[in-house]
Amino acid sequence: MDGSSEAQPTILLVSSDPEAVKWLEAASGSLQVRQVAPEELDRGNAWVDAAVVVAHWRAADGPSALDRLDALRELPVAGGLLLVADSEDESELARAFERLQPQAWLPDPPPGLPLARALRAALPSRAPGSGARRGQRPATMLLGVSAAIRELLEQIRRVAPSQASVLILGETGTGKELAARAVHEESTRRHGPFVAVNCGAMPETLLESELFGSTKGAYTGAERDRIGLFEQANGGTLFLDEIGDTTPSLQTKLLRVLEEREVRPIGGSESRPVDVRIVSATHRDVEAAIADGSFRQDLYYRLNTVALHLPPLRRRRVDIPFLAQHFAEAFGEENARQITLSEEFLDALSVHEFPGNVRELRNAVERAIALTVPGEDVGPGTLLAESTRPTPVPRSDGSLKDQVERLEIERIREALLAHDGNKTRAAEALGLSRVGLGKKIKRYALDG
Repeated sequence: MDGSSEAQPTILLVSSDPEAVKWLEAASGSLQVRQVAPEELDRGNAWVDAAVVVAHWRAADGPSALDRLDALRELPVAGGLLLVADSEDESELARAFERLQPQAWLPDPPPGLPLARALRAALPSRAPGSGARRGQRPATMLLGVSAAIRELLEQIRRVAPSQASVLILGETGTGKELAARAVHEESTRRHGPFVAVNCGAMPETLLESELFGSTKGAYTGAERDRIGLFEQANGGTLFLDEIGDTTPSLQTKLLRVLEEREVRPIGGSESRPVDVRIVSATHRDVEAAIADGSFRQDLYYRLNTVALHLPPLRRRRVDIPFLAQHFAEAFGEENARQITLSEEFLDALSVHEFPGNVRELRNAVERAIALTVPGEDVGPGTLLAESTRPTPVPRSDGSLKDQVERLEIERIREALLAHDGNKTRAAEALGLSRVGLGKKIKRYALDG
């Protein structure tokens, strides 16, 4: 039998709320939705052939409501489990995650687009059995159960439908591009392109050509006309990552494009209209950069119609075990391995600071899995990366300059180790340009 004759996947909704069927059917498209009350869950009933389970839980219903959902862990469902919950109590929500181990959580009632994306991600693959949980696919979205993440998702849901420029602020590794994508996909521009560029990853002349485009013969090697990213993003969203690393000269040109809503390619004589929503991001203190003259205040006002602040991982520690499980499942699916993270391993992760935030946590989890013998639980002894060790205190002997240099050397070594020698990623984690990191590596003779 070929794939065209297979039955349409069914979504099992575990809820007593008739309104839940409406929002789930609206998000599921052509998929069939079957509802069952939590108290009716029973091993062996006809609904166990569901492709995805959506569990609807309210903390106000009391502990017995969560107890009834325990039966979900016994159902041989082909795909993933999604949790829709309204709890304002982080400890209650964390308890629900620990017991149900869902693939993703959404607030109650869930926003339509995130729910649709979560459903697609939870659908089983054609070859179930590979990965940490059978058939699950990791969703590319902001994940977590903490109040900070829930508040951020709510802010995104409110601001996305407008045309306002959004400035995303947060430390390196907190998921600024994921937030930008969420803004785009919740907006009226979601059917248009989402184009992203890291403004701190290339020199000014190259970045200018990337953004605005160029004409044939505009510079040495320009053998044809080239469309810039502003025009490529026409009708959609342009994400300017690390906007704080741009030069004042380029900032002036960006401001002109934002004010006039038209772009002129390098070497061109005519400007072209563009219809683009700008979402930008930086890990830098922009107000301090304005004060020292390295960032234009008028551009800041143009970009900062609405600001989203991404919390560092150390301020939402309740998310660490959940994120670690998510990364383990993704790694397991990619490598066809069954992976179990021990409680001791999760406890060990939870006490670390993770200055590289979610990106560093993912690296630590994948490193630990790689060091674990297949079939064995991942234990705390596999946390060997320098990035997961407590921050060393610099020695008090020597001049202040000597102490600063020793600390810089330690941080550079840690970043290079955490990112497997990748200087671009290490530079991002340290808040440096790649050129700046290269100079420090040469200065301290760290190439060897």
